[in-house]
Amino acid sequence: MKDSRRPLILPPAAESDMNAIEMARIWIAENQLHCVLNVGYWQQASGIDERHAWGILLADIARHASFALGNAMGSDPRDNLKMILESLQTEIAHKTSEHVGEWREGKP
Repeated sequence: MKDSRRPLILPPAAESDMNAIEMARIWIAENQLHCVLNVGYWQQASGIDERHAWGILLADIARHASFALGNAMGSDPRDNLKMILESLQTEIAHKTSEHVGEWREGKP
């Protein structure tokens, strides 16, 4: 069984593109979700509404996950996406955990 705690690889395009921007890092630690988000990039770089842009990013992540699950588990990506969206809507309506943490702007 592979070690699921291994660092994830960088996509080749992110390594080769000098203009690549990291938008999110997400971990499960101490039995909680921890994330760092690059909020403000789209607004600052091109005047795009951040809320709209983050919605697109989350949709793209859901599609990537549905295809990855299909490859890993032999399931239908369309069914995977449907279940991901149902789970997302349920979690938004009825959260299973409290939001912890804070927004800190600036460098680490």
